[in-house]
Amino acid sequence: MSQEQIQLVEKTQRLLHGPLKHVRAAALAAALLPLASVAVSPASAQNVQCASAGICGFVWEDTNHDGIQDAGEPAIAGAVVTVNGTSTATDEFGFYYFPELVPGTYEVFVQIPPGTQASPSDVGADDTKDSDGVADGLGNSVATVTFGVSPDANTDFGFSKTVVTQPGTGTPGYWKNHPEAWPVPSITIGGVSYTKAQALAWLDVVGKDKTTTMFSSLLSARLNVLVGNDSSCVASTIAAADLWMTAPPIGYGPVGSGVQASSLAWKLGEPLHRLMDNYNNGMLCAPHRN
Repeated sequence: MSQEQIQLVEKTQRLLHGPLKHVRAAALAAALLPLASVAVSPASAQNVQCASAGICGFVWEDTNHDGIQDAGEPAIAGAVVTVNGTSTATDEFGFYYFPELVPGTYEVFVQIPPGTQASPSDVGADDTKDSDGVADGLGNSVATVTFGVSPDANTDFGFSKTVVTQPGTGTPGYWKNHPEAWPVPSITIGGVSYTKAQALAWLDVVGKDKTTTMFSSLLSARLNVLVGNDSSCVASTIAAADLWMTAPPIGYGPVGSGVQASSLAWKLGEPLHRLMDNYNNGMLCAPHRN
């Protein structure tokens, strides 16, 4: 037996004692043969069934962005998948599994890997080979799964690398220290126009006022988009943050309005800030600047 065959047997045993231990007999027979190519093409393992009280599926790189798992398209390991508030990461085969769920309807969230975009969803007639997720504008691809006695075991997510060359995103620190890189001489935040000098002055403000925190992340996100970075994962968040920065009664701004960390306003605003911060740090649909 070759070393490759030995490694295959070991991987098979790990799967059989892990997420596949509850597969139905018919599915097991179909699943064993293709395991040698699972890491290369998760499409070859689509007959794998998870337990009747669980949700599972594959995350793969859709190299031709057609929404179909083609032979030879690689798995994406380490993708963050969330169901019902619990998160896990895909294994080396791009496989994820959530056991012990009661029958019902769930949303499956997969964080869009950096530098990629969600594939077209529900393409073609074969649900075992298509991508099921739809970008939600918040950095995730989302699919809705409903199961009772038998689950929908083919909840899969394809992602393709962004074709357009992007300059990369910068943090508030980058934009503060590189004013020459700004693509515009002024910018409007929350309905208020700021010159570059005024905006830079606010980036220097450090304190407990959370409108300055939101201002810095929103300003950076806007500049990152203006220089040509993909905004598909953050566009709706930027719009919501801009509304948050408007003056009452619509929002809680403008910058300098004294919103405290313990306030309801910041409980609503902090998730927007965090997602834009992830975007600015190159963790979502656009890479970080070199």
